[in-house]
Amino acid sequence: MENPWNSRERQELLLSPRRERWFPRSAILQGLALGEGMAVADVGAGGGYLVEELALAVGQAGQVWAVDPSPQARALLTERFQDGRHPQVAVCDGTAAATSLAAATADRMVWMAIYHELLHDAPKGGGIDASFAEARRVLKPGGLLAIGDWRPVETEIGPPVAARVSRSDAGEQGRAAGFTLLSATDVSDAVWLLVLKAPAGD
Repeated sequence: MENPWNSRERQELLLSPRRERWFPRSAILQGLALGEGMAVADVGAGGGYLVEELALAVGQAGQVWAVDPSPQARALLTERFQDGRHPQVAVCDGTAAATSLAAATADRMVWMAIYHELLHDAPKGGGIDASFAEARRVLKPGGLLAIGDWRPVETEIGPPVAARVSRSDAGEQGRAAGFTLLSATDVSDAVWLLVLKAPAGD
């Protein structure tokens, strides 16, 4: 079955100002603790909801990889950010389990509103296991992974409650994958945010 997000209309919907109510950019950026010159991978970037803020935070000396498997999302990302004003932004074809990025190159990684999809992507959570392994590979030792996703409560938009996961369960899965849980908070009535630290060295 074709991915329903493989449409320009759905990707543009994710850029709606209404999304700030559930996924507040300032809280997400604060959790990442970005600095000038850092490299950050926005995995499942969609049309680039966070990309502008990430680019500003790392500056032109930094690097932002906007990674997405959808051709429509990458076309929108290219249109928005491959414009000469964002030299630090590169648009990449990839998934959370296979980003196409080199090992130990990212200071930070972001998974925003994709965790529930990764969890159900393969039998027995194989999608999430492979994705955590890829995050460990791509992150530098001690790098941070920020994960934001829908709380398992009824909301006016978002995935079905049955498809969602609690932040405590997600935190346990991150720890089982070798990460250290630094923080777990609710950034809105509908969304939680985890910040996990990659091992100091494998």
